[in-house]
Amino acid sequence: MYKEVLRSIEGIGVYPSIALVMFLTFFIGLIIYLNRHGREYFQDIARLPLEDEKDVNNNHKGAHS
Repeated sequence: MYKEVLRSIEGIGVYPSIALVMFLTFFIGLIIYLNRHGREYFQDIARLPLEDEKDVNNNHKGAHS
């Protein structure tokens, strides 16, 4: 039943290609974002819940985002 409905829609074959391009763009962008920040940035962020408030303020003054 669904196959016949989908076959009757003109241009339906374009949507899977658009979805693929969107997902690839997202994941490539995510990889670029993660590589730009570097491992040290994410290790610092992971340690934040374990540090005292004054340690956090002293360690991250002047840090760029």
